Amino acid sequence: MAAYFSSRWCGTCVLMLCYLPIPVLAQVGIAAKYVRDIGIGSDPAVVFSENFESSLTTFSARFTGGGISGIGISIDHATASGGVQSVRLMPDGGNGTLYHQLSTNYDLLYLRYYVKYLGNVSHHSGGYIGGYYPPTSFPQGDAGLRGVRPNGDKLFISGFEQEGNQGTGVPNVRLGTYNNWIDMQGAAFGGQYYGRDLLVTENTPLRVNTWQCVEMRVKMNTTSGGHDGELQYWINDTQIQNFIPGSPVGTYDSTGNWITGSGSGFPGLQWRDSLVYGANWIKIQNYSDVGTMYDVLFDDLVVATSRIGCINAGSVTRPAAPTNLRVLP
Repeated sequence: MAAYFSSRWCGTCVLMLCYLPIPVLAQVGIAAKYVRDIGIGSDPAVVFSENFESSLTTFSARFTGGGISGIGISIDHATASGGVQSVRLMPDGGNGTLYHQLSTNYDLLYLRYYVKYLGNVSHHSGGYIGGYYPPTSFPQGDAGLRGVRPNGDKLFISGFEQEGNQGTGVPNVRLGTYNNWIDMQGAAFGGQYYGRDLLVTENTPLRVNTWQCVEMRVKMNTTSGGHDGELQYWINDTQIQNFIPGSPVGTYDSTGNWITGSGSGFPGLQWRDSLVYGANWIKIQNYSDVGTMYDVLFDDLVVATSRIGCINAGSVTRPAAPTNLRVLP
């Protein structure tokens, strides 16, 4: 609200008020500045964004790693979205994936996207931040690897996906993490290290057929042997958990999953043992090879170096009109 005083004194100072609608930016982060995400891709903190409003051919060209047969368009979209469509990832007995290699390595990265699970069986379906050394323009397998490949190539991956009864065809009931890194805890299974879940106790519901705003933050460890790496998750702008050195309190179980509750402070994450790489790719995927297969919808993806937040839907509040004012000629 702007206020102006008259340049002329008539015994009493006259206050003239000019009022305009004022947006209420209840949201947090970068998205608060861009109603319906319009223009968010030009923000200096944004590394990559895709709203999936162009043709399938156009937006899929910005990604690699998934054939057109596993990718489609849906007219279903989140209410807050500024668009009219979303991307549909179809497992088709294997993998519907959109992978994007970033132009450099990041020590701090945020990924926000909207997701709607149309079923509860898919094996690995969600959003992922990762790093490869050397970097590649296509997604590589990571199953069973503890941060390094047999040829010495390095990797880490952090994902937020369906959890419950992976690989059995039994419905999943919650969202959890899939993390492979150089200092994975727990015993090997058949000589292999598979993705660890850090959100067992949180028991975050899957919410089938409901659009959800998901955001994750990965902070890399700052020295090659350090354990000051971090990991944080939000759903609909509500924090699910923030894994930092010393918090939360809990312990790793024998399988390498973190159980929040009794124990000691979280030891931090050693995502890497060399500083030559960092977070250098993101992907969304719907991988399923068991049971009944369901499509998953994604929309309004943003990657940035600071907190993004959910879409600002553009709600406004108008101030009450001023009263008891005198208008002078």
